[in-house]
Amino acid sequence: MTTVQRWTGRETRALRQALRLSIRDFSAHLGVAERTVSKWEAALDAACPRPEMQAALDTALGAAGEDVRSRFASTCRNDAGRVVAAKATSDLAAAARRRMTDARNAAGLSPDAFARLLGTVLGWSPTAERVVGWETTETPPGDVLLALDVLLGPTADNLAGLIAVYPSRSQLTAHLPADRLLDGARRVRAIGLSLNMLCQDYADRHWQTLLAGGTHARCLFLDPAGTAIQAREAEEGFVSGQLAALTKLNVETLLRVRERLPGELQTRMELATYDETLRFNIVLVDDQCVAQPYLTDSRGVDSPAFVIRQSTDQAGLYQVFEQFFESRWQRGEAL
Repeated sequence: MTTVQRWTGRETRALRQALRLSIRDFSAHLGVAERTVSKWEAALDAACPRPEMQAALDTALGAAGEDVRSRFASTCRNDAGRVVAAKATSDLAAAARRRMTDARNAAGLSPDAFARLLGTVLGWSPTAERVVGWETTETPPGDVLLALDVLLGPTADNLAGLIAVYPSRSQLTAHLPADRLLDGARRVRAIGLSLNMLCQDYADRHWQTLLAGGTHARCLFLDPAGTAIQAREAEEGFVSGQLAALTKLNVETLLRVRERLPGELQTRMELATYDETLRFNIVLVDDQCVAQPYLTDSRGVDSPAFVIRQSTDQAGLYQVFEQFFESRWQRGEAL
């Protein structure tokens, strides 16, 4: 893998040329001012002054395609007789950094969002700066590499059914709105706090059509009168009773949908509540699962969302979240 021990104006210019970008486009690619890039290239053998700029250039080179890296290495050799270090594939530290980069790129997340995603598995919260460091100059620690295996599977080709990751609920709904997820479904199972996707984003008349067509739904809400919802209100900084009122409203919405069904069809909409520490918002629709962890330091709408496809592999993530739902459903209080 092509790496650079110290970025100078000479290497910076070589990378820009290898990417075939103008100074304006290259500066936008790095997120710096045009005059900064011009200053670097003017002082050919002077190092870029700040470590974060070195890291940004490392990231740009690491994310580039093989053709770009080949042009970059060739330009550096021809330009100053410097051979860019080509580390052997047995360099485990470099391989670990590359795995970090590949995992984040596969998830389509910024360093900040990927740090939050890692935190859901690690039990501690890395920073965006640490993620950038693990991709560029530092060796990722063992627990972080294990976390990648949990999230993405042991290799890049084994994603345990994961097909998409979104940094927040708003980005999820922009790409996968409720009607696209639910229309035509045969089986819907959901657990969460107030289940806004099912109650606020999906019209009553659509539920009526869905259930009349043979769909069976089970929806498990956090108990509006319980202690767990009070704890979550405190965590998210809500006024006491605000989340409870919203959840009660959503429960009443689906109760109304059920009551409007013919008597023989009302069993197709099952509703229940639970009063346990909030872990996930999970919506299982046929062979697809949307799962969001509830993070301690952020509101549910700000949590990353995973879209998972059911597979025949019993170790897939779909089965993990399905089991989570079923175990809570058995302990729920029917409405």
